[in-house]
Amino acid sequence: MGGLKEIILSGTGGQGLGLAGELLAQSFAEEEGKNVIQTEAYGISMRGGHSRAEVLVSSEEINELKVTEPDILLAMSQEAFDMFIDKVKDNGKVILDDFYVKGLKGAECKVYSLPLTKEARNMGRENVANVIGLGALASISGVISRISLQNTLKKRFSGAIGELNLKAFSKGFEMGQQQEF
Repeated sequence: MGGLKEIILSGTGGQGLGLAGELLAQSFAEEEGKNVIQTEAYGISMRGGHSRAEVLVSSEEINELKVTEPDILLAMSQEAFDMFIDKVKDNGKVILDDFYVKGLKGAECKVYSLPLTKEARNMGRENVANVIGLGALASISGVISRISLQNTLKKRFSGAIGELNLKAFSKGFEMGQQQEF
């Protein structure tokens, strides 16, 4: 990975995007030795309002404090997609949850519409859609290795929840691999 990469994970409060941003940042820092800045922002009400996590990552010093032109956008709500699509770089990648995002107006970059929430529901826990999204983000963008995120998931979760998160991550990674690049 060369230079600064800017990533936004955005959706609705309660979807676990703050946690997803923490997992991604931890993976970059601890597993890949990168410099990282990670921030979170929530709307007035945490559950149900707009939320986002921003991750800036580089092998060099980072002189920015926030994402201005994302290379990667994970959009898990229509509001998130509409809010950030115009800011994504022309060669950027957008991964969206096709359960919540229907309108793709304004997309100039490569968009991957995936059934993140549907797959999470099939697994019996809608709240793992964020981890499925991380798996898809890793395989589609190549910005971070599969092993790095798996190692971080193993550090953060144990027991049945740990197994569920690893399964969700693998499902997302496989979904991403099935996409045309």
